[in-house]
Amino acid sequence: MSVVLSVKGIKSASLDKIKLIKMAFYAALIAGFMGLSSHVRAADEALPQEYIPLVQGIIDAAKANDPEAIAKRVAYPLKREYPISAIQNMQEMVARFNQVFDSQLLEQIANSKADVDWQTMGWRGIMLGSGVVWLDFDGKIIGINAQTPVETKLKAELIAKQQTALHASVSEFVSPELAWQTAKFTIRVDNMGNNQYRYAAWAKGKSLSEKPDLVLNKGKLVFDGSGGNHSFQFRSGPYQYHCYVTVLGGSDSPLGELVVFKNDQEILTQAVIKAD
Repeated sequence: MSVVLSVKGIKSASLDKIKLIKMAFYAALIAGFMGLSSHVRAADEALPQEYIPLVQGIIDAAKANDPEAIAKRVAYPLKREYPISAIQNMQEMVARFNQVFDSQLLEQIANSKADVDWQTMGWRGIMLGSGVVWLDFDGKIIGINAQTPVETKLKAELIAKQQTALHASVSEFVSPELAWQTAKFTIRVDNMGNNQYRYAAWAKGKSLSEKPDLVLNKGKLVFDGSGGNHSFQFRSGPYQYHCYVTVLGGSDSPLGELVVFKNDQEILTQAVIKAD
């Protein structure tokens, strides 16, 4: 994924400008949009003839129920819904194939028609249906926006494991959104339900079983354009804490950034050096 959407450029703007960006784009995105899933159909185009053989290769591999053939047609790493880890290579894809592809998804792909059920969506790529599968323009799978029962169970197990390891004050949540390390902090953002989010931060070196140094509630999710980049934003008096998540970025883009403002003036920026 090499399309550049500069998070740095967005965050350096005034907070009022960020609000305008949010107002302009939020209505065009699905709540919970993570990466390449989109139901916005205004940009649909019929699948050009040049891409039909690439799509047909995916369809044929699904018809054959051939894990290796499909694994060869994946762009790695293939992200899965957090806290499930991304699939890093072809060998791991084959090993985890049944996590990602169940009979229902394989049948949906196998029964699709390249020139009817697949469309190009501008620069985003080629999608099946309303975005259940996304390909790049080389015919590689770059997104699968479906979750098998196996993955659903695995996600629940991983969340339960996280909750057990956390301090009691922050162990309850609907689902985790991110877990970051910066040069000075360990940060979590959790979905608390009802479109509200919680920020918790520990000084570097502290265990997550200790009480967080800072907890902020009633945060909001803001999308920064149509490429999937987004931020979780929290307020505490004159301070605002923004966690910018890079979904589409350049090769040198950080995984994300923590940016803190005081009275609308940026006072701290820390790049993410590790993300679970």
